[in-house]
Amino acid sequence: MKNVLGTELRFWDLLGERISFSLDTYVRVIKHKQTLLFIFLCMLGLVTSDPSGARPFVPPWFWFFFWPVLFVSYLVISMVGYLLVSMASQHIPNLRVPLPLIGFIALVPTVMLCEFSIQIMSEGRFPYDFVGQLAFYFVSVQGLETIFYRFILPHVRKSLEEKTERRHLVIGGEKIDLSTLLHIEAREHHVHLTFENESSRARGRLRDIVAQTEEEDGMQPHRSWWVARDPAIRAERKNGKLILRLRDNTEVPVARKRVDSVLDWLQTHVHPAE
Repeated sequence: MKNVLGTELRFWDLLGERISFSLDTYVRVIKHKQTLLFIFLCMLGLVTSDPSGARPFVPPWFWFFFWPVLFVSYLVISMVGYLLVSMASQHIPNLRVPLPLIGFIALVPTVMLCEFSIQIMSEGRFPYDFVGQLAFYFVSVQGLETIFYRFILPHVRKSLEEKTERRHLVIGGEKIDLSTLLHIEAREHHVHLTFENESSRARGRLRDIVAQTEEEDGMQPHRSWWVARDPAIRAERKNGKLILRLRDNTEVPVARKRVDSVLDWLQTHVHPAE
């Protein structure tokens, strides 16, 4: 079974922006103090504003106790959705799912639990309006999630990555941060470096650069290419030949003599069996 926790998942957010993260990264970000503070402030705003209008029908302690329960319910169902997307991604290359779809699926049972609980606590006095409540909370939650995925997750993710030990390569006399490097392509007497958000060109030989790397850093599937280890790498067949599709959708050829070693490396370092 593939390592579903390390698989890079691809999504669209509410505004059509492309977002990717692994379940492992998502869990680590959720547990971060900055994320917990954001969640606390969101729930505090919902408790104090009482958007459902249920405050006159339930005791005060109910919301302070029940909002965390609702949040955990929503989070758990969302995690199940991400897990299913991760499993499907093992069989469907480049699968990209709208985040609002997962949010809607997770919100339906959460709002049902909320409405049912309020009905019990109010002894049926609270007017039941499942559709209206679902529509309101869907828009509200999607707005908050868009803020989370656009600003909180990238910032916390970068903070977590900066805490890990950084390694560098010396290319063209300059130190290159290996953690942000996606791939290198050799072209004549130069190498083209592609990073997460930019690209550059330097004079050098690919074999000299590869000599500075370790097996867990990346691999050389072709004499003109080196790719960094990344959970988003996918092995595909195109016109009968094996290629690697990278995070930025680059197609890297695999030399016929290196097919077995490349597949072994992917199995060991990118998609290890659980």
